Amino acid sequence: MELYQIDKLKEFKDSGFNRIDLDVTENFKLLMITFKPGQAVPPCIMERHTAFYIVEGRGKVIASDREEPVQKGSIVLIEPGLSRQIIAHTHLVVLAMQYH
Repeated sequence: MELYQIDKLKEFKDSGFNRIDLDVTENFKLLMITFKPGQAVPPCIMERHTAFYIVEGRGKVIASDREEPVQKGSIVLIEPGLSRQIIAHTHLVVLAMQYH
């Protein structure tokens, strides 16, 4: 069993978004990504299913040609092979899960 305290682990960086690998196996990844306002993950294509859970803040998620606003409590599911991007409007904390 692992226990993660998000409030103790989250760290915002001036240089860009901060990715913290919480659990990584061959079939599963659990990441925490933190952003300051205006920071973004550049568009990328993943080979795995991806779920984003917004822990705090507001921003938007773009998947292919679809753009959706997100806020605390939002969950976004994205199919493999689609271009995806996260952009922060406020301080933003995201749990990202990638799985087969």
